[in-house]
Amino acid sequence: MDTTTDFPQKTEAPLFTRADAISYGLKDRELRAKFRKVIHGIYTISEADVTHELRCRAAAMTLPADAIISGRSAATLLGVPLAGPNDPVEVLVGGTNYMNRRFGLRAWARKSADDEHVPWDGIRLATPTRAAFDVLARNAPSFGIANCDAMLHAGLVNEDELAHFIATRRYYGVRKAQRAFELLDRRSESIPESVLRVTLVEGGLSPTPQVEVYDERGFVARVDLAFEERKVAVEYDGAWHANPEQQRHDRRRRKRLQKGGWTIIVVTADHLYGKPKETVSEVRQALRRRE
Repeated sequence: MDTTTDFPQKTEAPLFTRADAISYGLKDRELRAKFRKVIHGIYTISEADVTHELRCRAAAMTLPADAIISGRSAATLLGVPLAGPNDPVEVLVGGTNYMNRRFGLRAWARKSADDEHVPWDGIRLATPTRAAFDVLARNAPSFGIANCDAMLHAGLVNEDELAHFIATRRYYGVRKAQRAFELLDRRSESIPESVLRVTLVEGGLSPTPQVEVYDERGFVARVDLAFEERKVAVEYDGAWHANPEQQRHDRRRRKRLQKGGWTIIVVTADHLYGKPKETVSEVRQALRRRE
């Protein structure tokens, strides 16, 4: 069997079902050894680059026609890459047969209205507003808010339309979405930055995102989060900050901020996700020292 041509090629990589493979004479052990599982029951060639879109197209081959790709998966298909190649496809289904029991799927049995989805690859794709609702309603608060912030920042979702959607629905999770909506901020420029902001807010603090700082020479920096009255800046250092050129840039801007009287707290992923209470405590102590 020519694995690159025998199956219909709907995407950049061929997708085929286990039943297809068996009909071509493959045994299950050969299928597992020579091909890559994309989601439950759907395979591709071993050399394929498994993107999240490919996972979504694989899901479309096995889900019922009324299933709806939503949440972070829908956002990714709509141009805001929130779901990675290893993330499960997030879907709404009409019954319980697909509820989180299949490899590669994260499914919710939830209702939807006809104006909340459009046709997509044989199934349905949630509208941006419906996808944003599911992001808020189906995830932990900081994670849901951070991902929805990204959708707002990219212009995929209109804040007023999302507010109206939440206010006029009686879906499961609407109260959770309402609470999360109050903490949304389109100014956040990255998911970790949003998580950091929500962590501080939940700790009783009120930082302002993306504050521009100037001195007598002009623009100094735009800091991730700031307490302007006390000149305390909180910044997230992601993996890109390990780049030597970026490190030199960071040192120059932070030295200039400190010269202007600012206290700078740098938060790494380890502290943000592993020690959130310590992060809040460090910021609170810095604010007290500036009273």
